[in-house]
Amino acid sequence: MYLEVLSNEILLDLFAYLNGTDLFHGFYGLNSRFNFLLYKQFRYYRFDFESVSKRTFDLINQQHLPLIADRVIALRLSNYETIGQCDLFVSYIPSFRQLTCLRLLTIQKLRSYKVFIELLNKCHELDSLTCLNINHCHFSTEQANFSLIIDKIWHLPKLTDCHFHNIIRRPYYFRVPTIISPSLECVTIFHSELSSNQINRLFDYTPRLKSLSAIVRNLNSEDHITSPHSKLIQLNMYFSYHINASNITYFLQSTPNLRHLDINIRSNLINGRQWEHIIRNYLLKLKTFRLKMKWFSRNKQIINEEAEKLLDSFRSSFWIYERQWFVRCFIGEYVISLNTLSSKADEYETISGLCKYTCSDDNY
Repeated sequence: MYLEVLSNEILLDLFAYLNGTDLFHGFYGLNSRFNFLLYKQFRYYRFDFESVSKRTFDLINQQHLPLIADRVIALRLSNYETIGQCDLFVSYIPSFRQLTCLRLLTIQKLRSYKVFIELLNKCHELDSLTCLNINHCHFSTEQANFSLIIDKIWHLPKLTDCHFHNIIRRPYYFRVPTIISPSLECVTIFHSELSSNQINRLFDYTPRLKSLSAIVRNLNSEDHITSPHSKLIQLNMYFSYHINASNITYFLQSTPNLRHLDINIRSNLINGRQWEHIIRNYLLKLKTFRLKMKWFSRNKQIINEEAEKLLDSFRSSFWIYERQWFVRCFIGEYVISLNTLSSKADEYETISGLCKYTCSDDNY
């Protein structure tokens, strides 16, 4: 079938599945009809410049983007394949005000703090921006003012989602905002480890926060929680160090409206009875529970015994019948790894034959 026989409506629906770069590479210049559809009819462009050549990047931004800037809804800038791409984009589009419909901006692989701050300043010209992703932008602690970065982002008036992944090399370096965000609802912080004090202050400056994903260094019951985090409905926490059941209980008491909880603990185990107590008493609205835990021991003689005790704690009526949340437990020579079945397991663990399950069919 020739594309020319398709109606404009079908072609426009097809265009919606394609990256803007591919659209112009594949359809521009075929005939006047396709040029008209691209320039006048198609309304929702998404440009992912992560893997394009400099030649293609220059062509799109010099020839095409100025004519469709008000119809770009998503944009990814990356210095991975094209060094200096972010700088070039700023030079090609000196005013971001023409990007009137841009909702999603992703900045990645940027090393220049100066260019990054310039991009953040221009974000304030984007009236429709609701989501900002910052990925693998490594700035040295000597070069960058991280307090300024956070405050500039928290000051964006319509931003609802902000996700940080790997923006510094040194751990433990997160600056809590000093500006209250009027709009942020979803935050991901996977570039540093947060303390409970930082998390509590983050809530103070993000009063609309509904979803938080973070690497957590510790939760300290001595860090006073000033008020319940009643807006929070989704929580994803990764613990790279030992965490006490009492401390995690204290923190989760402050999240009474939580509906989705994802916990990853890398160095100790909290048994099913303890989790049942937390959920029954403090998380009455919880609908989804994903759990991953690992525990290492040099004494391989006690591994099987500890694994059986752990599995038994997840075999109560609460887990099996009331909630129907089942777990798998991998028993290695020096390690116990437990996951809820809703969590993705390590491939080796599932094919090793060393897994046990709390569901009735051990061949799950």
